[in-house]
Amino acid sequence: MTTADLTLYYAPRTRAFTALWLLEELGEDYVLESFDLSTGRHKQPDYLALNPMGKVPMVVDRGRAVPEIGAIAIYLADLYAEGGLAPGADDPKRPDYLRWIFFASAIIEPALGEKLFGWTPAPSSLAWGSFDEMVRVATDGVSQGDWLLGETFSAADILVGAGLRFGMMFGALPTDGPIADYVARCTSREAFKRALAIDEREGERFSPQASSEVEAGEDDGGNS
Repeated sequence: MTTADLTLYYAPRTRAFTALWLLEELGEDYVLESFDLSTGRHKQPDYLALNPMGKVPMVVDRGRAVPEIGAIAIYLADLYAEGGLAPGADDPKRPDYLRWIFFASAIIEPALGEKLFGWTPAPSSLAWGSFDEMVRVATDGVSQGDWLLGETFSAADILVGAGLRFGMMFGALPTDGPIADYVARCTSREAFKRALAIDEREGERFSPQASSEVEAGEDDGGNS
């Protein structure tokens, strides 16, 4: 494939980092379309035609737009199966893999919002249950082996690892214990280090003020 076939629309210092890490793990050529969210690039008509939510990240593969980080992970890990980031459809580990992919966005993300913003709804009324339940399930999951599927690293680890790292960065999760150990394993990977260097390089292109606003969790910068 040529470098023009796969494009990542990206804003540095946002949770779009997860998609960048995924692409670095896959090792496929891609074009990085990086922009400062303050420019409103992600709210322009051509972008909204591909991703109506106007969020980052978004991947475009040979003209096909794939927004939403869970969809991006499933699509790319299956498309580039040689990267070894996804169990096959008949693999017994496939159901757990998919469960963790969705756990990242559907459970970790809102549960961290509950913790960080002081929400106090009744757990029985929420699809994600509660922050404490998320921590309990995540802790159990990362304690079964090096990775969520045992000894096999997968795209699920990228999504869950990125979400848990985000929680640690903002003080919602402890800096020691099983979750911290798991995040340390994730961040020690060479692909993660490459992605982090790219993110830092791209962040330097934009103003400190814009970067701090994004890092604080502005809704335009959240991963979809």
